[in-house]
Amino acid sequence: MIDALNLSELEKLAKEKLPQSAHDYYASGAWDEVTLRENRAAFERIKVHYRVLVDVSRRDLSTTLFGRKIAMPILVAPTAFHKLAHPDGELATVRAAGAAGTIMVLSSLSTTLVEDVVRAATGPVWFQLYINKDRG
Repeated sequence: MIDALNLSELEKLAKEKLPQSAHDYYASGAWDEVTLRENRAAFERIKVHYRVLVDVSRRDLSTTLFGRKIAMPILVAPTAFHKLAHPDGELATVRAAGAAGTIMVLSSLSTTLVEDVVRAATGPVWFQLYINKDRG
């Protein structure tokens, strides 16, 4: 089990556990990293408002997306090269998404064949398709 209570702690654990090249890849952004900075700024603007003395024993975060019920309105976004972080790569990710009751979106830059990921899935899998211009 991971002992991280927030994203900052998770980032610290990643830096400690991943090879430096893998950490540097995951911690960076494309080109001038404008999107990375904007994403961080957007998360910093989100505030959690705590409610006290509210019964949360029967909470339900589930939602329906395109006719499919999922446990929470959070999907595993398409990210490349999962085998940089774990030897099972996208297979580990799709199993975790299924266990969490949500959707994995497989990247076009996956390190595992789409067919293998779908076979390992216990829940829905979407695919991010990049159509590259034929420069041949």
